[in-house]
Amino acid sequence: MNRFRFIWFFSLLPGLLSAETDVSVVADLAHLKTIAEPDEVDVGIAKGLEWLVTQQNPETGAFRGKLPNTYTALSCMALMASGHLPGRSDYGEHVRKGILYLVEVAKEKKGYFGHEREGRMYAHGICSLALSEAYGMMETEEENKKVKDALELANRVTFDAQVTSKKNKQHFGGWRYEPRPKDSDLSVTVWLVLALRSAQNAQLEVPQEVIDNALTYVRNTWDPGKKSYSYQPRNNQSVSMRTAGVVCMLALGDNQSEKLRNRHKQSMEFLADVDPKRAGSHFFYQSYYVATAANMISKERREEMLPRMEKALLSLQKEDGSFDKNRGHDGGVYSTAFSLLTLAVRYQYLPIYQE
Repeated sequence: MNRFRFIWFFSLLPGLLSAETDVSVVADLAHLKTIAEPDEVDVGIAKGLEWLVTQQNPETGAFRGKLPNTYTALSCMALMASGHLPGRSDYGEHVRKGILYLVEVAKEKKGYFGHEREGRMYAHGICSLALSEAYGMMETEEENKKVKDALELANRVTFDAQVTSKKNKQHFGGWRYEPRPKDSDLSVTVWLVLALRSAQNAQLEVPQEVIDNALTYVRNTWDPGKKSYSYQPRNNQSVSMRTAGVVCMLALGDNQSEKLRNRHKQSMEFLADVDPKRAGSHFFYQSYYVATAANMISKERREEMLPRMEKALLSLQKEDGSFDKNRGHDGGVYSTAFSLLTLAVRYQYLPIYQE
């Protein structure tokens, strides 16, 4: 049980304890409270969330920035990853408004979230994932039904955009920038895989054939010579793609054989020599996948990489709680939401990343 789970538990104690509570139980609870004291990462997350919610339009629920759909989804996931849910925490109402904003976009745009500038299928996958992680967590049955309806529209767009022609072997099973089944890359595909896997976890209808085809594509991005996953088959083994491939495969449960477990381990071995503050061209996006992959694959990688990643990110946090741009596109909400998502990996609140 992590630190925030302890804090949440203690918030319930006034209604649970009575004068007759056993002395030994009180002593145990006092001990738990002591070890639940926030560390610098918890403080950084709290400070970042405090700034992030000021960037939400209180009327529409959208978060500020050039890609409001994407930024709203990332912000809602950052809030949920830190333990905030509608009706159950300080920032629950911010999550509720943000998710309902995405619901309205889905209705207006027939399920497609990528219409905003360069968002395209990246935005679609990120927004779909946010909705699926929020489904079942809304306060009322009516609001959960709205999320479900929006997800079903979004999923239909995703199904139709997957490359399903077996003649197109290099791209079969994946997705790319536009909602048309022509070509694929791992950086887009991983978001759609996570969104559909999350929808499956929420017991929404996702054809197994869609998942199987996606699995085929991600497997094909493995480069046996480089011993890593690639942006496209045998093309560009960046830090982001090496780790994104591992996240994708573990989310799909594709680690049952010794061969596959060794493959994932090999794809992650390079992390021991990576400076998390310098490697890669899209710093925040990369940080998210490095931390998530390290957390999912093993205790060893988690204990080795997360403290280094946390230190690198916290060095970029400004006095107001937001995070500097560094490398990657856009600062402000984008950089802060991604940083908080990465820092909150330690909590494992979001179902899609839980062990």
